[in-house]
Amino acid sequence: MSETLDLVAHMRRVQTAERDLRDLGLVWRMIEASASISCPEEVAPLLPTLSHTRGRFEALQTRLVAQLARESQAQVGADLSAKAQCTIDILVRNLYERTADVGFLATDDTLRHFCAASADEQAAQQAHIVRRLADYQSKYTVYDDIALLGCDGRMLARLDAAGSMEPVDAAEAPWLAACQTGDRWFEHHGPSRLAADAAPALLYAHRIVAGGRVVGVLVLRFRLADELQRIFEAVADPRGQVALLLLDGRGEVIASNDPAHVPLGARLRALDDDSIQVTSFAGREYLAVQCATRGYQGHLGPGWRARAMVSLLTAFSMPESAEESGDASIPLDDEALKGLQTDADAINRELRRVVWNGQLMARRQSEDSVRLKAVLTQVNNAGQSTRQRVSLAVGDLHRTSLHRARTHADQLAGMAADILDRNLYERANDCRWWALSPALRERLAEPAGPDNAAAIGALLDHVNALYTVYSRLVVFDASGRIRGMSRAEGCAVAAGAAAPEGWTAAVQTLSGPQQYATTPFEDTALHDAGPTFTYLAAITGPCGTRLGGIAIVFNARDELAAMLRDVLGPRAGFAAFLDGNGQLLASTDATLAVPLLAGAPTGVSLLSHAGASHACSRRAGQGYREFSSEGLSVVVGLRLGRDERRRQAMVDKALLAQSVARRQERLELAVFQVGPGRYALPAACVREALQREGVVRTPGGAPEHLGLLETRGDGPAALVQVLNMRSLFALQYPPRSSDGVVLVMTSREPPHRPVLGLQVDEVLGITEVPRSAWQSTPLRAGGPAGVRVLGIVDCLLQSPGKEPERGLVQVLDPDALARLLLPFPVEDAGAEATAVALERLFELPQ
Repeated sequence: MSETLDLVAHMRRVQTAERDLRDLGLVWRMIEASASISCPEEVAPLLPTLSHTRGRFEALQTRLVAQLARESQAQVGADLSAKAQCTIDILVRNLYERTADVGFLATDDTLRHFCAASADEQAAQQAHIVRRLADYQSKYTVYDDIALLGCDGRMLARLDAAGSMEPVDAAEAPWLAACQTGDRWFEHHGPSRLAADAAPALLYAHRIVAGGRVVGVLVLRFRLADELQRIFEAVADPRGQVALLLLDGRGEVIASNDPAHVPLGARLRALDDDSIQVTSFAGREYLAVQCATRGYQGHLGPGWRARAMVSLLTAFSMPESAEESGDASIPLDDEALKGLQTDADAINRELRRVVWNGQLMARRQSEDSVRLKAVLTQVNNAGQSTRQRVSLAVGDLHRTSLHRARTHADQLAGMAADILDRNLYERANDCRWWALSPALRERLAEPAGPDNAAAIGALLDHVNALYTVYSRLVVFDASGRIRGMSRAEGCAVAAGAAAPEGWTAAVQTLSGPQQYATTPFEDTALHDAGPTFTYLAAITGPCGTRLGGIAIVFNARDELAAMLRDVLGPRAGFAAFLDGNGQLLASTDATLAVPLLAGAPTGVSLLSHAGASHACSRRAGQGYREFSSEGLSVVVGLRLGRDERRRQAMVDKALLAQSVARRQERLELAVFQVGPGRYALPAACVREALQREGVVRTPGGAPEHLGLLETRGDGPAALVQVLNMRSLFALQYPPRSSDGVVLVMTSREPPHRPVLGLQVDEVLGITEVPRSAWQSTPLRAGGPAGVRVLGIVDCLLQSPGKEPERGLVQVLDPDALARLLLPFPVEDAGAEATAVALERLFELPQ
């Protein structure tokens, strides 16, 4: 917390809020002091509440400033964390694929035979083997060089014609000897003769075995700088203020999105993972987040970390989009924000109650109420300023939290789209490369039969065991007959059967080894786990004869779901993949409706699902390198909070007094809220508004009878029955936690003893309206349980920053409410009683 408060000096919005709230605290102290001096007797009943409310406001002020600082820091931290985590996780996923590549290519028969051959044979085959390496690199463009080394480090063949053919010194490359002692890949990053000018390079090496002995070493050089540049561009800050870095285990910069800012080779201060911290570099202070990879399929990469950092001078300058992204009506599952809002509501409710009671008191002391009314005006004005400034601060918190959720959803959607593009890029590479397998060509050129099917099946089983993302690999001939498959046992289709419709035609349209085809996302008998994509490539003979094709059936159900789970993690929400037609490919939530997802606009939006609001982002796939995503998109929704039925509170609309020249034409009403309605009682029969916490429950009463409340009139303390107005109006939904004020009604004649308590949701104000605003209702108009509406009054209402508007208020009959406490029913007295009630209501002065 102390570090967060230290950062307030860089948070202009927090400093502004702190100053404004502190000034309001001084205003309340001045009102309290001046009221005690100018009218101590009149204001005495209100001073304890004023003092208590001021104390609560000062406590809220401290919490608000602290929460504003924490939220501002959390927003920066979430943004930096997402960028750093995406950078390292996308990279490590890519590097995992490289470990499979080098292990599989090391078993290629062409390479094995070449490495096992004599020096003269190798010289004769040099051009052929380089073409073989070029064929591989043209499919897997993430590599910029491929080399075959002898066990002693001799350069047997190399794809990069400009590269040195000098031997690799085993002393300088300990991985050379290490990879020959075990049947696994080796990953190495550092200066290497396999890079220009012995620059650092990321290499993947695997031994090559032929005839039971190690005959060479295969080395793939990964295009690390190019790959990181693509990642940096995908997650970059549009304002260009965030430095994205890749660090090795010593804290040295391996890659930077801005080398002029943070150069390669720079050594940075050590930081803890996964937390926002203050650090320094080149004499400047930064906020930074460093992330290690979460790994993929157990692979953790070379042990690198990604760091995102931003200067303290610009870290808290919120972009314009953040200022406009707040909708105060959207609920958020944020307990700290809810607690602040609850406390702010409680303070506002106390202030309204103070003004309400003061206005009633001033009415009873009309002869000596000038000074009291002046104090009440100050309290009312200060209360409005307090409500507005606290509301602004809470709204700022809400807006920041909402913007953070929307930004996070967009970042996750971008990450998911990128992961999908890269994953499907590998699938396109695999089918094209395996179609060039000499062994498959040889088997496919042989006559069909059980032995041939078994031989092809054995080859495909070996490959499928290494590449588990496929549910099945299938080879078919030019006539469209299946010649063999992996995992043949238990498959509904056997060798010799016709390949699925469209496969042969799709392969025949391919004009070369660089092309491939993809089926629509559909069911196939060769995949028993729902719809999927199948990738197709042509298998041709040495002279270009079309022999048939290979089909790799993607395990879409498991792989797509795993991608979405990895992206969403433990967060509450959903993630889904869609094709270009809006068809649902995979989802983390089985209850998601396809129209809901298909209707989600591109970019960031808000969606309602399962009774909750979600910050939603839809991103279209951009493809990866030469691979096109072909209309695929991802939708990510992060839960914000449960949808609420009510939006703007009635107390947000102030009651405006209407000018009435003659006192005889003036009606004074005490206006309150119950559920969705505004109601009123004549101000003459309401003494005060008390907190509901004073109600003592009594057993055995009717549902509308809440209990007893101790109150004081002009005499000794008395107990009154309290009626629950929500029960009387038969409201079926529960009140908000902050709802609940008890209005104390008094007798009309002195000494105005308390006779009844009414628990309502909220007090709205004491207002004066002209008699012309009154509209009588039919005799029996009203709600259930004997609640009678005497008339409707047209009042003026005004929301902050808006023009006044008209609103109707229903005026209840106080006598009808009092009769609810009698143990026997009272029949209606007819029109004459109603006329008398109206006369009592208006209490026209003489």
